Order: sequence, then C-alpha cells, then structure tokens
Amino acid sequence: MDDNKFRNLNFSLLGKSSELNGDFSFQGDTYINCRVEGKITMQDEGKITIERGASVKADIYCHDIEVFGDFEGSINAFGTLTARSSAFISGKVKAKKISIFPGAEINMEGHTEET
Repeated sequence: MDDNKFRNLNFSLLGKSSELNGDFSFQGDTYINCRVEGKITMQDEGKITIERGASVKADIYCHDIEVFGDFEGSINAFGTLTARSSAFISGKVKAKKISIFPGAEINMEGHTEET
C-alpha cells in the first residue's frame, strides 16, 4: 500500500499497552486493545471492536459494536451489538439487534428494537 492510500484510511487503533481515561470521539472503524474508561462516541457508522484482553468501562454511543474482551457500562448502538464467545459484558445495553455467541458472559439490562 502506498503512503497516500494509507494516509486516507479512516480507522483508529488503541494499542495494547495504552491506558486512556476521558471523553473520546472517533470516526471510522475503531479497535480497542487496551484499558479505557470514560465516554466513547462514534461520529459515523464505523464499528467499535473491543479486542480480547481489552478492558473498557465506559458509556458508548455507536452504530455497531463487537466485543471480544471485557466491557462494563452502557452501550447505545444504532446497529448491532455482537458479543463473541470470549466477551464479558456487564451493564445496560440498547441496540437495534443483539447477537450473543455461546460462551459469552452477559450480565445486562437490555433493550432491542428488532422485531
């Protein structure tokens, strides 16, 4: 991939050794592989992925979210929440669609708009 194409990619990657606390706003697909506390807002329809080994305590406002790691807080997803088999989710969830894979640990108050 040439430099110009790389510079025009729209994604965020929060690396494994990072610890972040505060209010965050992202555009494009966002990959979290660290510890994050605070508020996370997506400015577009990019997907948030909480990777295996990540720990997130936050209020999240997004379109789609896929969880492989640990999450505590609230999720407001205008699209789909996908909880993979390695996920641990605790808190309040509101999503258009919720998909839970076998093995995921879920302790949530949930609301879905799918009929």
